[in-house]
Amino acid sequence: MFGADAERERARLAGNEALWDPGSQSIFAELGLGPGWHCLEVGAGGGSLVEWMADRGAAVTAVDIDTRFIEHLASDNVDVHCLDIRTDALPPGEFDLVHARLVLQHLRDREQILNQLATTLRPGGSIVVEEFDWTYFGWETMNPALNATTRAVLDYAEQTGIALNFGRRILHALHQAGLVVVGGQGSVQIIDSACPGFDFFELTIRSMLQPVVEVGAVCELDADAAIARLDRKDLRLHTPMMVTGIGQRR
Repeated sequence: MFGADAERERARLAGNEALWDPGSQSIFAELGLGPGWHCLEVGAGGGSLVEWMADRGAAVTAVDIDTRFIEHLASDNVDVHCLDIRTDALPPGEFDLVHARLVLQHLRDREQILNQLATTLRPGGSIVVEEFDWTYFGWETMNPALNATTRAVLDYAEQTGIALNFGRRILHALHQAGLVVVGGQGSVQIIDSACPGFDFFELTIRSMLQPVVEVGAVCELDADAAIARLDRKDLRLHTPMMVTGIGQRR
């Protein structure tokens, strides 16, 4: 669904990083990330957090099913692996920090995979999971075509197995994985088309339009009108809530 066009996908990931990296970095700093730590970045995407961790002296294992944007980061303290966490094994008891942002919502066996990620922690190690709750998303416009098309895109995403509101279940999932829940928070941002993070939402919707039209979830007329409204670049939106859960291995 995502990623066929490398330039567009890199821009989409960069938008995500621009919005949410500061919050992730703040949590890592509070946990004490620094020299001597071994970190696992799951779904490393564009690699911005891999670089941030490595710059602070941590050894980082970066895994993704698509490593084209992170291969250049491989170094003495960064290991890059093309890996599918649904099927490939990860070393148990290895990491001081495991981080996954907007990964588990895409996976049907998300709770089982979270259980497996929990086993990769050393005693006392922490896992930080960040996922959306799309309940809060909305455009500050009454444009019927854009709103209808967005709703159709989100419905289609849910039908394909994406858990749009997994964010609200993170803390429970961490507890079920046998972890001590040590923190949780949520953040909604209000951004306009001048914000770099806006690209993430715009490009996500654009990338999903074709299959949504093909299955008849939205007509081409509404889809074209939605694109025309996006092209005007004078929109504001409320992001989904980014929910963060922090669990610690006993």
